[in-house]
Amino acid sequence: MDRDLFIQASTNTRVKEKSLLDRTQYERLIEAQDLEEALRFLQDSVYQPFIQELDRPQDYEKALSAELKDTYKEMYQITPVREVVDMAALKYDYHNIKVVLKEHIKGADFARMYIDIGNVNIPALQAELDSGSRSQVSVHYRHIINDIYNEYLDLKDPQSIDILADKDYFLRMKRLADQLDVKMFTEYIEDLIDFTNIRTLLRCQVQEKDLEFLNRVIIDGGTIGKGKFGEYLFSSIEEDSPLFRSARIYYDVRKAINVYEQEGSLSEFEQQMDDTLMNIVKEAKKVNYGPEVIFGYLLARETEIKNIRIILVSKVNGLPADFIRERLRENYV
Repeated sequence: MDRDLFIQASTNTRVKEKSLLDRTQYERLIEAQDLEEALRFLQDSVYQPFIQELDRPQDYEKALSAELKDTYKEMYQITPVREVVDMAALKYDYHNIKVVLKEHIKGADFARMYIDIGNVNIPALQAELDSGSRSQVSVHYRHIINDIYNEYLDLKDPQSIDILADKDYFLRMKRLADQLDVKMFTEYIEDLIDFTNIRTLLRCQVQEKDLEFLNRVIIDGGTIGKGKFGEYLFSSIEEDSPLFRSARIYYDVRKAINVYEQEGSLSEFEQQMDDTLMNIVKEAKKVNYGPEVIFGYLLARETEIKNIRIILVSKVNGLPADFIRERLRENYV
């Protein structure tokens, strides 16, 4: 990839990075007395125009969603290579595909679950499915949409929608990383797959799933061979397990497993996963110009929104500041 293509886009993105919340701003939000005060503090940020449009403070999710949508729109406009933004946006495409299919199968209205980001033409896909046709709308996604729908018709198992969609998401993201040939992208998706597979293994153990089910849900493409996970389905996963001892995320997984053993909950494990991936993304800050800058900013803004959501939900529920700090993800700034 010609990195010179990204000189102007990187310069513009560096300017946008200055609008990300810093630690002082986070502390003000954390120490806010209630939801209303936290939203007042956010009036001094990029969220201000969206907060002003809210009918009531409890509708804060609309402001967060609007800012995320606006961020993706801006980055699609400035990037010289659309696939760099696609790397981050793919998860929304697959989320929306799953919602469309579940909506059609159950005959329900899941309109509030859609995320208005990505490249899936939701109304067109809905119309196709409602007419009894197979998907022709998306060149990129029609194969997996049709495969998922056909498998559901065969098995009548709604869980198969998530399984097939998630596996195809990781496969497509891996292909994009290979196509773009950027070291940070490759490491990001490989580590994401490794973490996801370890989390899946732990869930299967808790739910007492069999080997056949585990093999259905384990994802190809990580640094840990897919076949190794079945060897540990009926074994305790300890912090020094040979399963991940040679993986790049070894030390981070050790921390996550240690917390999991103590707490018995995967929420802290997932927090460690998010922090590990953010530390990979932070490498973009060392790059003068290149696709990493674009990708890094997108994930930085997503993480910021996730953290703001944690803070605001905590304010609604009257949770203490220390509780909030423990649950915030690693910040990009």
